[in-house]
Amino acid sequence: MKLSLLLLSAGALASPLRRGATKLFPVVRNGTSLLVDGKVWKAVGPNVYWLGLDENVTPPAGEPFYAPTRASYPTKERITEVMATVQALGGTMIRGHTLGISVGNPLSVWPEPGVVNERAFEPIDWAVYQAGVYGIRLLVPLIDNYDYYHGGKYNFLRWGGFDLNQRRDEKNPLVQQFYTNATIIATFKDYIKTIITHRNQYTNLSFAEDPTIFAYETGNELLGPVWGDMNSPADWVQDIAKYVKSLAPQKLVVDGTYGINKTHLGIEEVDIFSDHMYPVDTTKLQNDIKLVEAAGKPFFAGEYDWVGGNTANLQSMFKIIEESPAAIGDTFWSQFGHNAPDCNTYVDHSDGLALQYGNPKNTANQNSRIQLIRKHFIAMSQGKEIAPDEALPAVPCPAPTSPSFR
Repeated sequence: MKLSLLLLSAGALASPLRRGATKLFPVVRNGTSLLVDGKVWKAVGPNVYWLGLDENVTPPAGEPFYAPTRASYPTKERITEVMATVQALGGTMIRGHTLGISVGNPLSVWPEPGVVNERAFEPIDWAVYQAGVYGIRLLVPLIDNYDYYHGGKYNFLRWGGFDLNQRRDEKNPLVQQFYTNATIIATFKDYIKTIITHRNQYTNLSFAEDPTIFAYETGNELLGPVWGDMNSPADWVQDIAKYVKSLAPQKLVVDGTYGINKTHLGIEEVDIFSDHMYPVDTTKLQNDIKLVEAAGKPFFAGEYDWVGGNTANLQSMFKIIEESPAAIGDTFWSQFGHNAPDCNTYVDHSDGLALQYGNPKNTANQNSRIQLIRKHFIAMSQGKEIAPDEALPAVPCPAPTSPSFR
């Protein structure tokens, strides 16, 4: 198989990629900080929403494919390349939506309520296994606010007898039934149990046992019927957080509400509060951090636009996060790579925010932003300062599945 390299700079390559499996200790919270083996640990990396189920690639004939939503399973080679790229960037973790959100179509973990599709766990298991091999942690949302290809709250609403879809009904007050209807809540908990208690075929660990997954998030950008209302009720957040911890006592829980809902700050079972930055807004960021820090909890910037706006604003955001003890990290939106094992073609996404490490078609602005992200990640994860134009490490395609050193 032809081996190609992802190159992000016209300059000389940096030193070879750090590689190799390592024993992972659990991530624990101490006040506003996260610790690993007694040392402060920072959570920096990308969003890679497609690790368990993709929508961007039409697979070869005969491979599983659900045409109505273009759902398919990502290849092992694509998944492994992600881990190698995150490591090259100096990242420590990934926020991976479809490692936990997979309902409502034939390729899902739950095509229908209570029906488990074991085939759907194959890419999820591989992603968790390879993350562990590369020393990369995972933050896993459990449900989506939207009616996306991988499923979300609208699937549970429909299963509960409410004929709702996002396009028509996102402002309908009945969407709150997801948070208040006892039958829907019970069904959602059954789904959570399916995910967290699943035993990985590659590690023989349940997801509850595996320290590679350091946190579960109650959802992605959860809202009520009004945009920006942050209306995922506090009692629901507490109930779900408590249930997750009953299944997986060592896992941290992130409040998946879109924004910092002040009524949630006193929930004991929530470890981390998060917000998303579209666009990057340093005033909002500073206010979020102050609110969460005052409650004695850490803040995490779960998504942000890495390529829009001006560079100085992004640098300011990074500086605020680096200098705040209560800011545990951030994940940009979002990472893609080669259509491996095809190492000549890159996978793209339609939102204009796909970070394609090493793509020769990247603009100078994109490449300089990637270098800036790496500088930030290394400052957070290693406490080191590097030059903003330091050459980016080469990442092999295909990436090794069993790296020999780190």
